[in-house]
Amino acid sequence: MPVSKRVANVPDVKLPSPDQLPFGEVTAACVSLLLVFVFAARAITSSLWLDETATYWVIKDGLQNVFRRCWEWTGASAPYDLLAWVSSLLAPAIGIEPALRLPSLVAMAIAAALVYQLGRYMADQRTGLLSAVAFLCIHPVAFAAIDARPYALGLALLVASMLFLLKWLDSSRRLYAVIYVIASALVVYTHYLLALGLVAQLVYGRRHIRKLAPLWLAIGALCLPLGGHLLNLFETRQAHVFSSTPSLSLFLAAVAPASLAAAVLLTIMFSRRPAVASIPIPRQLLLVWFFFPPVFLFLVSILSDTKLFYPRYYLSSAPAVAILAGYAVSRMGNVSMASLLFVAVYTITFWQSSSEHVSENWRGAMAALNAQATAEDTVLVASAFVEGTPQDINRRDVLFAPQLVYPIGPMFRLPSNFDEKAIPADLLQKRRVFLVAVQRQMEYASWLVHHLPGYRAESLGSFGAVVVLKFEK
Repeated sequence: MPVSKRVANVPDVKLPSPDQLPFGEVTAACVSLLLVFVFAARAITSSLWLDETATYWVIKDGLQNVFRRCWEWTGASAPYDLLAWVSSLLAPAIGIEPALRLPSLVAMAIAAALVYQLGRYMADQRTGLLSAVAFLCIHPVAFAAIDARPYALGLALLVASMLFLLKWLDSSRRLYAVIYVIASALVVYTHYLLALGLVAQLVYGRRHIRKLAPLWLAIGALCLPLGGHLLNLFETRQAHVFSSTPSLSLFLAAVAPASLAAAVLLTIMFSRRPAVASIPIPRQLLLVWFFFPPVFLFLVSILSDTKLFYPRYYLSSAPAVAILAGYAVSRMGNVSMASLLFVAVYTITFWQSSSEHVSENWRGAMAALNAQATAEDTVLVASAFVEGTPQDINRRDVLFAPQLVYPIGPMFRLPSNFDEKAIPADLLQKRRVFLVAVQRQMEYASWLVHHLPGYRAESLGSFGAVVVLKFEK
């Protein structure tokens, strides 16, 4: 409920208004937001990484293929793919990488603004400002801001769902109910695992079941078309697993991001101002929202052979992490100091990050290959997608999406996992053989070294996780 209702019976609490914060504190928070946003966006023109190239495959042949292909791939992300297709029309002017990432950049800016609104609605402007800064300082959030994948859009929709849920419960305006239903359903359509953040609403809303039940039924009805796809994804889940069993240290890092925890602790330690009076906030909603996604995925990953504990998969908890951090700091510290410390710790933690988005320079690797390979050479390319089985590599172009974004000459397709039978038998007749793989696929390189006696092996350069080798007589 709004701050005015929640503290009506709390004595000696003067409610903050939007103009009560000093201009300097508001300026410091806004500058911090801008700095973190620019820091996150610095690599928007870098090479697409593996999953981003799959987005290119979805949208590359026009709108008529977008919806079909987004269902064919591993997850339903039709809302994002549609935006990516629209944005791709800008590619001739700004380049394919910025064009595909622009929807995420805009969506994350909207998500940060919504986190501010949600923190302010739950508590006050001080909490809202610090929550927005803390939100962008969570590294997976900053990564998602220029990731040509649906996570930034899903976060914006998730925060909107939470905000309008609270507004609907407080005011009963039909417009809020409509926005809540649409935003919640679109979260599911954007990415199934981001919908884990919606579970907190079921726990928090149980006391308002009569008011919320019709809306929940409407959301369920809107999501019914996803049932068949979700069931198929569940039945084929092992084909998409690429992670390993997580450790307890990874879990702790997930629920308490190091840079954020350090900034909160330092702010509280060095604050010299009196603590601000506490304002009741919906702690149950925030705590379930905070803990459920990482706890659920952690338990699934250690108790089954489906490994899903990965930062972008529990990203739905990030807004709750940020709001709780913003609320804790706002009660104890100066907004200016807190904002600067958030940014400083974030920058120090990730200063070593290069201008590349991730350590997969497919653009550079394919350019180096094109500079040397000729039509007389054999180019072996191992699918970097775990879905690249011997049965599928010649049937699904998406499994070689990096070579679609950054085209090369004729190539021979190899499965993701090493398969000696898939390697051509006539390699010794070639003067030069090239291999394109990722670091986990070096068994192919070892095999070639052993079976191409008299050939000199040479790397074409450093491309992060992407490896390009030349074997020459």
